[in-house]
Amino acid sequence: MKMEKSPSLVISSPNIKYTDEYIYSDYEYEETLVTRNGDEVTARPIRKTLNIRTDRRVGKVGVMLVGWGGNNGSTFTAAVLANRHQLSWNTKNGKMDPNWWGSITQASTVRLGIDEKGCDVHVPMSHLLPMVHPDDLVIDGWDISPLNLAESMVRAKVIDFDLQQKLKKEMSAMKPRPAIYDPDFIAANQSAI
Repeated sequence: MKMEKSPSLVISSPNIKYTDEYIYSDYEYEETLVTRNGDEVTARPIRKTLNIRTDRRVGKVGVMLVGWGGNNGSTFTAAVLANRHQLSWNTKNGKMDPNWWGSITQASTVRLGIDEKGCDVHVPMSHLLPMVHPDDLVIDGWDISPLNLAESMVRAKVIDFDLQQKLKKEMSAMKPRPAIYDPDFIAANQSAI
């Protein structure tokens, strides 16, 4: 099931103002100021007013991966593409559908309050504020390996074969930017034995 990309939550409060471009909010932050005078400790509550402005327009977010052609980079890219295109694939355990269950912003909910009946109301975390959806990430990176991402995905042996076949064409066109190879920056456990 694909989750909505745009937040639908509206806060009705004298401390919140919506415009087409921004959400303005005034927040009272309570803190305790502690002073010491010899053996006496005095705690005094203080309040600070924070004025917060949130842009309602979600921009593009790019991810530049060091070692894009490695196991993590190719698997991350495959996961984003499988979700973006809503690809299903067969495994030895049956059909799998893409989801963002591992994403705190896409799979988590937050208790917002109670409804008229006194029941808890939860909303997806992604609906609290305008935020980028993982399907919309722009991915790039560099690697010391000249392999394209489809070849890297096969080498990593993490993605199920059926999904590899569905992603092969798109990932073949993705090639990491060349990286500078300096053996002094390679960890001892990463060098060839």
